[in-house]
Amino acid sequence: MAERCPTCGASWSAGATCRDCFDALLAFENERPPAFGAVHHLTVACYFLQHPAGYAAHTLAMWRQLLADSLDGRASPRQLQARFAKRFEGANRVRDSNAVLPDWWPSTWPMTVCDVLCATAPPPSTEVYVQRARDWAVATREALDGAARTV
Repeated sequence: MAERCPTCGASWSAGATCRDCFDALLAFENERPPAFGAVHHLTVACYFLQHPAGYAAHTLAMWRQLLADSLDGRASPRQLQARFAKRFEGANRVRDSNAVLPDWWPSTWPMTVCDVLCATAPPPSTEVYVQRARDWAVATREALDGAARTV
């Protein structure tokens, strides 16, 4: 039986952990500027929303807002970066070692980083990758919105 991520529930059947896949995803984006520009803001937000340990509640709220604003076309990646760079400059921190997730926060997700790019599989084309990343953002947003409504 395949191991599963204790945080997001992803199957590690291909022998790659979520962190392995996230590191491969970051390398993929770094080597392909069109992918980085199109979805980096989404992939980072999705990964840390699904692996939220140690992040402050206001940081998680910011990432949720980033997904909504980007997916709804209210802000470009550049606008989002500027907004959040200003919000977290100086003494404002994204981490909180004492942070506790709300009881309703999902522990399994319909799509994870391992579905977007598996560290042990051949990489997809840039176009396929960008679509997977966007699908991941939509699935992450819908899972959070659905879980929050059940409270």
